[in-house]
Amino acid sequence: MLDLLGTVVSGGLSGIVGSLIGKAFSFLDAWQAEKAASADHQRTLEMLEVQSKMKADERENEMRIASYTHDTGIGTASQFVINFLRLVRPILTFTLICLLGILYFQSDAGGKATIEASVIFMSSSSVLWWFGDRAMRKKT
Repeated sequence: MLDLLGTVVSGGLSGIVGSLIGKAFSFLDAWQAEKAASADHQRTLEMLEVQSKMKADERENEMRIASYTHDTGIGTASQFVINFLRLVRPILTFTLICLLGILYFQSDAGGKATIEASVIFMSSSSVLWWFGDRAMRKKT
């Protein structure tokens, strides 16, 4: 009788242990599946980011093409107009630098602080825009 009872208990225990081991392996399988899904999600996100960047670059190129098309679609300009357009930035820069000098030397002490701050801001913006834009262009 004790033999039979021992067999029932040990069989039950081995069944429970087997179930626990099976459950542990199912957790391991689920963890691996989750890890694989996470890696797939990460790859998908990276692909979407690359696609987004490519689309943004494509939109920027299309805008440039449209801008060039607009500029060339108005016909041919005279050499005077082309030269004048090329002089806009340098003239603006030179004018703002001259304005800075004139305002600085003609203003009184009370107005210098306000005038200096605004004119220096405009002058530095103009100069950095002019030279910075040229420095950032691709050399062709």
